[in-house]
This record gives sequence, structure tokens and C-alpha cells, in this order.
Amino acid sequence: MKKQRKIEKDNRDVAIYARKSRITNKGDSIGVQFKQCADYAKKELGLDEEYEFLQYEDKGLSGYFSDRPDFQRMLHDVQNGKIKAIVCYKLDRVGRKTADLIRLMDFLEMYHVNLLICSNGINTASGLYKIFIQIFAVIAEFERDTLTERIVDNMMELAKDGRWLGGNTPMGFTVCKG
Repeated sequence: MKKQRKIEKDNRDVAIYARKSRITNKGDSIGVQFKQCADYAKKELGLDEEYEFLQYEDKGLSGYFSDRPDFQRMLHDVQNGKIKAIVCYKLDRVGRKTADLIRLMDFLEMYHVNLLICSNGINTASGLYKIFIQIFAVIAEFERDTLTERIVDNMMELAKDGRWLGGNTPMGFTVCKG
């Protein structure tokens, strides 16, 4: 007679990660991200309506750098066995560098943590996720590089016209808007 292996319930929590690049008083994009992620996770993972998610958020920080405080705290919690799935609104909320996103996927796989991306309908618990994540990662990095290029070009044109490019007003000068 074969011994049946007992399947243990995974008691780790589900986390939501939200990030907003710039701090503005317009809208509540962090709140919107949390709401949409929670709705998606409840549907995808079959969670109760009252489920309490672990919440991580970084405001005013670029996705280009991975040293964001709450992002790092979340990765530490993954290592400590507290998280079984991470939900984010878009892949570029987690990161904008292809290499970093690939490393993140390997890291999450090592700790048996799924990644759900609600705007793209991706759940790494299903099969074909890796190719889609790699494609979206390349697109996110391309978008960031294009945006950076546009900003630099715009600043160069403003400088050529002798216009002030912002920052602190130099000593002895005043700003006149006109």
C-alpha cells in the first residue's frame, strides 16, 4: 500500500506592491492600484472579499532603480517566507530594467512566489508567463529610455533658447514668469 503524501496548506500571505514615480496632489494612483490589484487577486486566487493583503508602496521613486525602500522590504519578506504571491498593477510598477525583472522572476521562482500583473492578466502560476514577462520587460525599459531621451532633448532646446531649466534660483536672481 502506497503512503499518500499530505498536502500542506500554504499559509503565506498575498502582497500588493504599488509605486508612483512622482509625488503630486492629483489623483490617487496608489489607491487605485491597490484596489484594482486586490480585485484581480481575489478573482485569480479565489480569495475572500474580506482578505487582508500585505501592502507595500513606494511614492516618488523611479522603477529604474530597485533600491526602493518598500520594494526591498517586500523582497526581504519573501526571503523570510511571509509571501506566496505578489500582485502589481503593471509590470513597470515593479521595475523598468529588463535584467532586474528577469532576476526578480528567478528570485520569486526560487522562493515559490507567484507574480500577478493585473493590467496584463498575467499570473505566473500558469504556464506561458515567462515569455510575456520578458516581452513586457523589454517594452517597459524601452518606454523609460524613450521618455528620458525626450526630456533630455527638451532640456537641450530650452537651454539653447537661453531659458532657465529649473532648480534653485541662482543667488542674486529672481524668477519672473512671463
